[in-house]
Amino acid sequence: MSAIDSIKMQLGYKTSAVEIPCLFIDHYMTGCLPVYPLIYIFSLRRLLDGGGVSFHEISERFQLTEGDVINAWRHWEKMGLVQIDNPDVPTKMSITFMPIRAPKIEDKTDKINEPEQQPLSLLASSRPHYTVQELTVYRNQSKDIEHLFKCAEKNLGKLLTYNDMNIIFGFHDWLRLPVDVIEFLLTYCTEHDHRNLRYIEKCALDWVDQGIDDVEKALEYVQTFDKGYRTILRHMGQSTGYPTPSHRKYIDKWVQQWNMPLELILEACDRCVVQIDKPKFSYVDKILSDWHKKSITTLHEVKAEDAKFAKTKEKVALAPVKTSARAKPNRFANFNQRDNDYTRYEQLERAYLAQKLKV
Repeated sequence: MSAIDSIKMQLGYKTSAVEIPCLFIDHYMTGCLPVYPLIYIFSLRRLLDGGGVSFHEISERFQLTEGDVINAWRHWEKMGLVQIDNPDVPTKMSITFMPIRAPKIEDKTDKINEPEQQPLSLLASSRPHYTVQELTVYRNQSKDIEHLFKCAEKNLGKLLTYNDMNIIFGFHDWLRLPVDVIEFLLTYCTEHDHRNLRYIEKCALDWVDQGIDDVEKALEYVQTFDKGYRTILRHMGQSTGYPTPSHRKYIDKWVQQWNMPLELILEACDRCVVQIDKPKFSYVDKILSDWHKKSITTLHEVKAEDAKFAKTKEKVALAPVKTSARAKPNRFANFNQRDNDYTRYEQLERAYLAQKLKV
């Protein structure tokens, strides 16, 4: 038995039964490793029964390392459900169960000027890392997880490494994507020749941001994505990958806010490349913004606008240059010009030379 085998526990409130309040189920059962609530409930049951419990017993019962058990209690302390004394000294660690209360809801009226809450993909800076023991337990105890890993191996065309399983299991445990949605995601990405799990993880984060939680929504999203985003990106010289947040903002404005037809957006993309010899989203946005202000929604209207502009330009080029009826006086115009007779000057010069030669 290890040095941290013994653990002291006590109840911080009175009860005669193992009660699992709705608050616990509604607010605390998710957002953590599935085994954490089991550890909490099991330990509470043993405590109420008058028996002791140890890190070793919990780790044996749930096939975890004792370090994983400690991490579970630190999670519950962060959630405010337990209080830990001497947390840095495992041999003296003491855990007190606290009454279960609803999580505090921040008063948004005091945070009007703060930025809006970001999607999961932006808040979660890194996915959790699971131990080999945890992944083994999940794979052995869940047929769905076992099937998911086999599906991943089939689609990726290789045996999964520990890191591969970490990423794929994170789609389900961390991002809360259903198993069938993850299988659809893997199939979709590999069919488009994307087998890099970092890329697939980026797609998974995007799906979470879009609220995709079933296969029907996933199918509808990829059809829209392939028709819209992917086509536009291809015209802008990006044949693979997902749009950056900045590019997505532009495309969403054109498609969702302005209701621009795809053919009109592609025409603007083509004009951008012709006019400035490189794809630039901000330049395309200027073209579409001008069309939007003029309520242009078809290619026919674009051609009509082009003809109108060309005609106006031609009129301006042929128009005579207007001059002022009265010239503005200046010091040169006010000077009385001399009327010189240059022929008389030449005669006088020849007479002068002839006189000099006689002398």
